[in-house]
Amino acid sequence: MSPATVPKVLYGVSPIGLGHAKRSLVLAEELERRGAEVRLFSGGKAAEFIQGSGFRVDDIVEDPVPHVSDGEMTRVALWYVRSWIANRRTIPRTRRLLDAYSPDLVVCDEEFSGMAVAAERGVKRVFVADELALGFARTWASRRIETRVDRWYRGLQDSVDLLIVPEPGESGGNRRFVGPIVRAITKSPADSKAFYGLPVGGMVLFATSGSGLWRELALRVKDAVANAGLAGVSLVMTGNRGPKIRGETVYDLGVVPDNQNLVAAADLVVSTAGKSTIDEAAAAGTPIIVIPIRHHAEQERNAAALGYTSADVSRLPELVRDMFGKRQPQRSFNGEVEASRAILSVGQRSSATEV
Repeated sequence: MSPATVPKVLYGVSPIGLGHAKRSLVLAEELERRGAEVRLFSGGKAAEFIQGSGFRVDDIVEDPVPHVSDGEMTRVALWYVRSWIANRRTIPRTRRLLDAYSPDLVVCDEEFSGMAVAAERGVKRVFVADELALGFARTWASRRIETRVDRWYRGLQDSVDLLIVPEPGESGGNRRFVGPIVRAITKSPADSKAFYGLPVGGMVLFATSGSGLWRELALRVKDAVANAGLAGVSLVMTGNRGPKIRGETVYDLGVVPDNQNLVAAADLVVSTAGKSTIDEAAAAGTPIIVIPIRHHAEQERNAAALGYTSADVSRLPELVRDMFGKRQPQRSFNGEVEASRAILSVGQRSSATEV
């Protein structure tokens, strides 16, 4: 291969939630636009979502979701153990996929089997993550396990050829801070409402990819919108995979392929504190309220950056009333452009070593 050859990219995506899949689709599309050949692998609902977006995806990854009870993340030690077991089960499948595809470069968005197998095979590695620290443990046993996991995780970050962080920040070493990676808005608010059969008028969007907190928080949001004193406002829900939430002005759409368009059409978004929805709201200028899962370190950090905590669930009617319609200017992010340039640079270096 010549140094100018664009690499074949094998792209692994964490199957927990849909935020990783959404971000990965944007970056994979940008890599393909620049001439790369990209093949994705993930698991479960994330794999279904990727396939529904038109990409080929291998459904091979196992990764358990955290246990949530009464709005709180629990059984952290068990989650770590189950995650380790799931990763060990996934690795043989990833080996077969990598050997069959023979990529020049492996990119993983918080998916770990791809990083392990690429290291075994001597393939260049790029890791994508906006959460570089842990901090989920609360008990003695879970802290003991997390200490070991944290040591391993920091070692992974230091050892990869490139660490892409989709956040603002100062790059250095193998770390490249590229800013948020978000999906482009492709419909006007009126067209989005018409497409999903939604009424004209004010709209609150409750958006989540399904976290175990979904139904409990959905019912709290439904009551909050009803009690906020906002006339003629509909509540639209996305991300529900269970029984529909019913109500006279409630529209439960389930999982939708273009949630970013509904985020842009809404007068207010309420969500768990996943990075994908937060970044899409920031890009669209839509006000957002986030209620993190208690003791979920990543969500609590995301929420704190916006001034929210899990305790804010008790004052949702007040927050909905105060935040509704308080739009900000739209923001333009181009994290996928910066990330793809950096990734292809690694791929070209990899190709050059084969000459």
